[in-house]
Amino acid sequence: MAGGAYLLENHGSSNEPYDPHEGTPPDRPIGPPSPVPAGDDVNWRPNAFGFKASNDHAQQIKGYASATSVGRGESIDFHVSVSPPQKFTIKIFRLGHTADGRASRLMTTSPELAGVTQAPPEVVAATRTVLAPWAASWRLDVPGDWSSGVYVATFENEARFRSVTPFVVRDDRAAADLLVVLPFTTYQAYNMYPWDEKTGSSLYHAWTATGEFGSTAVCSTRVSFDRPYVGDGIPTYFDLDYSFVSWVEAQRYSVSYASGIDLHAGRIDPTRYKALVFPGHDEYWSSEMRSALDAALGKGVSAAFMAANNVYWRIRLDASAAGVEHRQVTCYKQRQDPGARSPQTRTNLWRVIGQPEQSVLGAMYRSVVTDAKPQPLVVDSADHWFWKGTGVRNGERIPNLVAGEADQVWPGQNGPDVTYLAVSPFTGNGKGDKPTRMPAHTVLHQHESGAWVFNAGTFYWNHGLSTPRFADVRIQGATRNLFDRMTGARK
Repeated sequence: MAGGAYLLENHGSSNEPYDPHEGTPPDRPIGPPSPVPAGDDVNWRPNAFGFKASNDHAQQIKGYASATSVGRGESIDFHVSVSPPQKFTIKIFRLGHTADGRASRLMTTSPELAGVTQAPPEVVAATRTVLAPWAASWRLDVPGDWSSGVYVATFENEARFRSVTPFVVRDDRAAADLLVVLPFTTYQAYNMYPWDEKTGSSLYHAWTATGEFGSTAVCSTRVSFDRPYVGDGIPTYFDLDYSFVSWVEAQRYSVSYASGIDLHAGRIDPTRYKALVFPGHDEYWSSEMRSALDAALGKGVSAAFMAANNVYWRIRLDASAAGVEHRQVTCYKQRQDPGARSPQTRTNLWRVIGQPEQSVLGAMYRSVVTDAKPQPLVVDSADHWFWKGTGVRNGERIPNLVAGEADQVWPGQNGPDVTYLAVSPFTGNGKGDKPTRMPAHTVLHQHESGAWVFNAGTFYWNHGLSTPRFADVRIQGATRNLFDRMTGARK
């Protein structure tokens, strides 16, 4: 599925976007990328050795967390349904580099719990919202000495079926070089739970009463965190965040973590950090989130967007029916928004309500990448400090990094003056959905406060950091240059 691709993907311009038309330098030997811990990183996965992934038809074991993040020393509940009823356990893993060179760590295991089959999902007809208002099954009291990080809870029944759900542990008091913000609003926007040909729905698609796969005419306008993620529980595009986390925790930077909802709710103080990093596909932003980013940039805090199609849809975060704040993502998109106080406050594209994301990011979503295989990232501005020490030349092609979706600097749109770090041809949706060659732009600019803003402009940048067969020493080196500059390690 493509983020927002069904709307405005065909916008063109009478002016051509920047394309340097660099020739490709001759091939030369490239050194191997820095190794990233691998170890037992598969242990948390639903299909790890000895386990079978749960599914939404049989619902062998499914669960969700009561919050997208939890502070150190606080508690978080897990709501689990098991079918047929049987004993189960919950394991908590922290993802990322460990001192002994592994890629994840088992932090704790619940007692053996009595599993019950909880009520089937409900649907709120007015907004096509799917809810699983299940009783809590186990409470995790997070120890005060756990490191902030990306965590995964695994739900495992006696029959060895397993599903998972991610959450973040925050450290609200300590400062750090980087604050990595996970895109939980986007995870939920794409969540089609349950995939059962009758009930499931997201902000993109929904099953109809006749079992057909519908889209914008029947999909949700509000989605709830009070339900599991579809299938095995790994959210859509979580691999982008996981690739970044796998790499950054093996680096020299101090790192803390939060969810986008923490940015919305004001639970974190961005000025405690030198840079905010949005590692994945972070498409759904509330006004509060965007205001927090603007304020941080104004105070000299840098921002790195490591994927593409970010800050695209304006949303509201609503309370659950039980009154728990920030448990529902509301976005009416092209439909009439009954909760809007004015045209400028409706839940629609930021660019439609007069605040194009390019004004912050330097570039903005252009198209889905429709090429059958990932395309190369093509280097531009090779003499810029961003590429220092990587040995790249203008026109150099770094393979397999332009895929998924792509951003572009739109001529005639409001936005800062940017440095083009890569200008990468790909095939996308042109006028009338006609396949068209166009450039993806990887850009950098400096805010008037001195803060740096980086936009990778492609989904696959993080795969160039750590994913086997994609990792590249040039991308690793350039990303270190970026974070060194943002954190003050290099002036």
